[in-house]
Amino acid sequence: MLKKLLSKPKSKKKKEAASSALPTLDRLHETLEMLEKKECFLQKKASAEVERAKDYTKAKNKSAAIQCLKKKKLYETQIEQLANFQLRVHDQIIMLESAKATTDTVDALRSGSSAVKAIHQSVSIDDIENAIEEANEHTENMRQIQEALATPIGASADFDEDELEAELEDLEEGELENDLPEPPQRTSMEPSARVTTTQPANDLAELTKLQAEMAL
Repeated sequence: MLKKLLSKPKSKKKKEAASSALPTLDRLHETLEMLEKKECFLQKKASAEVERAKDYTKAKNKSAAIQCLKKKKLYETQIEQLANFQLRVHDQIIMLESAKATTDTVDALRSGSSAVKAIHQSVSIDDIENAIEEANEHTENMRQIQEALATPIGASADFDEDELEAELEDLEEGELENDLPEPPQRTSMEPSARVTTTQPANDLAELTKLQAEMAL
């Protein structure tokens, strides 16, 4: 059923009916508003007759009070008719809005189907495969260009990589040797001992020489 609605083109009468939906809805809403205002007016009139009937009752005017109640009944009958009219208008509004929503939905689906069909007609499987193949070709060309740019040229192309790595290893070993801590130096105590031993002997010689000079 939905497929038939989408595939079947709209006739001229259907287009006119769809275009007249909005004005009809506007007119129905205006009618409903008019009926509601009239109902409100009649309700006020009925309430006023009730108040007048009360006043006539207090004044002991029974006949006038009954006349007021009769008018109230007439107003209530009209109010009931207006309520039925409003119900019918409400029903028409709901039906028309539902029909318009259905028509709008079908039109949107038909437009979407036409757009998808146009896209499918403008793009084929061959076009997609060609686009992918072209993109892969561009990617491969770019990779080759980058490899060519990264390849050393001129004097740098003649460098021996093994020789450079060996020289780098020698530098690293030299750095490690420089970083090793030096062994602590050993301090010799023998000269100090000699000095300590020789000093008392010299003092004794000086003392003996001084005593000899005093004896003279």
